[in-house]
Amino acid sequence: MGQPDQVNEGAQLSALLRQWWQSETAVRKQDSLVAQLRERGIEITQATLSRYLDPAKPQIAREDVVRELHAIFGRPQEELAAALGLWERATKERTAQQRLRATTPQEPGAAQDSSPQAPPSRSPRSLLYGVVAAVLVLAGVGTLWLISPWQREQASGKGSPAVQATGIVATPTASQRPTTELAACKGENCFGLEPNHTVCRTDAVTAFVDTDPVISIELRYSATCQAAWAKISNTTQGDIARISDRAGRTREYTQISGRDAHTTMLPAARPQDVTACAVLATRTVCATIPAEAHG
Repeated sequence: MGQPDQVNEGAQLSALLRQWWQSETAVRKQDSLVAQLRERGIEITQATLSRYLDPAKPQIAREDVVRELHAIFGRPQEELAAALGLWERATKERTAQQRLRATTPQEPGAAQDSSPQAPPSRSPRSLLYGVVAAVLVLAGVGTLWLISPWQREQASGKGSPAVQATGIVATPTASQRPTTELAACKGENCFGLEPNHTVCRTDAVTAFVDTDPVISIELRYSATCQAAWAKISNTTQGDIARISDRAGRTREYTQISGRDAHTTMLPAARPQDVTACAVLATRTVCATIPAEAHG
């Protein structure tokens, strides 16, 4: 926590957020900006916000923070799309880098002094032995690639860290490459996260619904994550999906394009502890009918 994310898109995102902040003369102090974010239900400290706005040592801002900053500064909609694109690419790249660091084997003595040293002198006999050894190694590698593919895989010990570190193993196929994993969270750790990027989507159910003559509103709930979000369907531009809890915290999303939209998540021990609503130009419709009864 607090360490910079060494991701190119992360630096670009921080630069864009800083540009929004510096172009808004009404909110020049970060503590004032933190206060506005908290009024909108964003739990954040000034130290964290400073790291989000520092492209020199970027820390990737949370998606909900990006959305609320865009709303506070009143930036054009295309800039929100650009910011969210940077956020998604930066998050994926950071996850890939973390997985690579976790799986890359460390070579013995890698952290020792690497200052140049004079090479030891070698006798003619040792040089001759070295040449012979190199020829034998090349011959062995050539033989390995002449045998059938399944024998080559077994003989090379494919999959073992020691052989992978040598670089001899062929590039893995698409089915063998690691796939992007869904993030895990529970309760408060899910606050403000995009449900489709987490494991919460795998067991999510519709707990409450309501159907307007035009749109529909659902309260989606994950028992595994103990978190919920609002989903609206058949919407038009400007319609708002909103979810709120008994403590007064809310998450909302304003529809920009398309027909469906959903909010980020709120922690909820039970689906009854939160309320999902669709805020339209002329009315507000909330999901209050249990899904079983509606079905």
